[in-house]
Order: sequence, then C-alpha cells, then structure tokens
Amino acid sequence: MSDQYAAWRAALAGETVAIHDAEPNSGFYRVKRKSGELHPVAIWREAGSVFAQLNGEAVEPSSVWPWAAKKPVTYEAYQDFMNGKGWPDDAPALPADKPATITTADGPAENPRAVPADNSGDAEGAEAMRLELLGEKELADQFLAKPITSQEAADQVAVWSKRISDLKNRADKAFQAEKAPHLEAGRLVDEKWRWRQDAEALVRKLKSHVTPWLEKLRAEEQERARKAAEEARRQQEEAARLAAAAQAGDAAAAAQAEEVQARAIETAKAAEVQRTGAGRTGAKVSLRTVTDVVVTDLPALAAFYAGMNDAPADLKEVLLKLARRNISSGVTPPGVTVTTKQVAA
Repeated sequence: MSDQYAAWRAALAGETVAIHDAEPNSGFYRVKRKSGELHPVAIWREAGSVFAQLNGEAVEPSSVWPWAAKKPVTYEAYQDFMNGKGWPDDAPALPADKPATITTADGPAENPRAVPADNSGDAEGAEAMRLELLGEKELADQFLAKPITSQEAADQVAVWSKRISDLKNRADKAFQAEKAPHLEAGRLVDEKWRWRQDAEALVRKLKSHVTPWLEKLRAEEQERARKAAEEARRQQEEAARLAAAAQAGDAAAAAQAEEVQARAIETAKAAEVQRTGAGRTGAKVSLRTVTDVVVTDLPALAAFYAGMNDAPADLKEVLLKLARRNISSGVTPPGVTVTTKQVAA
C-alpha cells in the first residue's frame, strides 16, 4: 500500500516535489488569506476521494491546494495551531486574558494588544498605537536578552519585525491624516500673507535707490573732516610757534598762543567724521558695512578647512554625502574607505 503522505514528507525535508493543480498531495499546509493571517489546511484521501479542511471546516480541495502546495507544515505545528497555540514562527503575543501592564510617564497603563487602532488620527487612536508599541517593546526586551539559537526564533524575528512595521505604517497613515488639514491650513495662511515678501522687496529697492545719495553725503563729510584735520594741524603748528616766541620773552605771543591752541583743539574735534543718513528718529536710513565673500580658489579653501585638526562637522557631512553619491554611481573618490556588511533587512 502506497504512502499518500510521501510527497508531503519530502516537501518538509526540502526536496523538490512535483505539484499538479488537479492532484493535491495529502498532508498538512497553511495558506495566507487576504487578512494576512495564516490558516491551517489538511488534505487526505479516503475511499478513493480527496478531502480537505480549512480551519477545521470541510472545503473543496481545489479551493485551497494551489495556494497551500508550497507551504507544508509539520503535523505537530498543524495540531498546535488547531489547539490555539499559534504557529511556531509567530512572534510572541500577550495572552488575550492577561494584558501586560506598562509603566508610562503618566503611570501604569494597559497594553491594548487585542484592540486595533483606527487610522482616523485622533488622540485615542494615537494613544492606542503608542501603547501597542510599548507592549511590543516589553516583549522584545525579554526576547533580545538572549541570542538567536534556532531557525524558529529567527523566523519569529522576521514575522515580528513585519508586525511592528505594519504598526508603524498604520501610525504613519494616521499621522499624515491628522496633520494634512494643518498642512493645508498652513499653506493657505502662507498664501494669504505672501505679499509680505513684496513689501520686503520694495524696502530693499527704496534703500538701494537712496544709497548713491548717502554715498555722496558721506564723501562730502569725509572731505569736510579732512579739511578740518588739515586746519587743526596748521593751528597746532601756529600755536607751537607762538609758544616758542613766548618763551623768548614775547608777552603778546604768549597770550595769542593760548587762544590759537584752544581753537586748534576745537577744530580737531570737528575733524571727526560724522555719520550721515536720511530720515528722522525711528525712521532712519544710513550706510552700513556689508561683508561679501567670493571664492576665488576652491582647492585652497577646501585644503584650509581639511587641514584643521578638527574640521567643521557640517563640512564632513557635506563631503560624506557627496562621496556616497559618487560611490552609488560607481565612482569612489580618494580619501574614503568603503566596506560592506550583511545586515538583516
């Protein structure tokens, strides 16, 4: 008598097994439904007929076999799932009758693992998903404390990562849904007040228009101050000459020297360049010094910063970004080391 489960056992062992849609291989399998859940399938032959069950209920073999054919499971795994223990590669789950208590900044909170959050983006949905993640983290902290020592545990990591990624995707959608009206409102406000840029541009034009006049006033003031300085020097020299005459006994020169010296001091004060401008208090416009920098030797400038003992962090970030861009296009620039490693993804 032939073994009707021989092909199933061979598939479990990793052997290549012929699959025919019209001839299901007896055995135990699982299929993925639209919900993402994996459901158990059993197929067997009896009295010349083929029978099948999905989740313990009778179904037509053709309705499950094409999707179950490449997903055989052990009989033990099938029985465990039917007994409510789940699949061996399922991520750890909190018992439905004993939700974990999680400590938050606001005190203890229950982890609503069995309560799916909606995508409405309201505060309750966000809090439910946040607590769901806290529950995942609590389980993960225990799991991560031990190394992976079996394929079953490795499979759990893959399924678990997908489950948490799905949670993150749900949160992203809820976040975007909640934020979208605010972004749109912000765009409307930006558009409503965009004319402010025109006001700023008009101020720049007006100040640019008055700049030549202010430059003329400044040049005239500098010329006046220059002449005042020359006069102050002349008066100082005259005062020195009169002082020398006074020392020689000329009484009239002595009195005149003091008068000239006083005038020289006042003239020197007037020789200081006064600030020019336009307008009145609270609405003045005047010239100010603006520093403009133009790069004339890029290699020299780059070498200067690169030669520093501690190059600026923003320079390193820009160079690293450019290097990665070149490397991704197949060109490795000098000064970098490229290494590769395998990471779980």
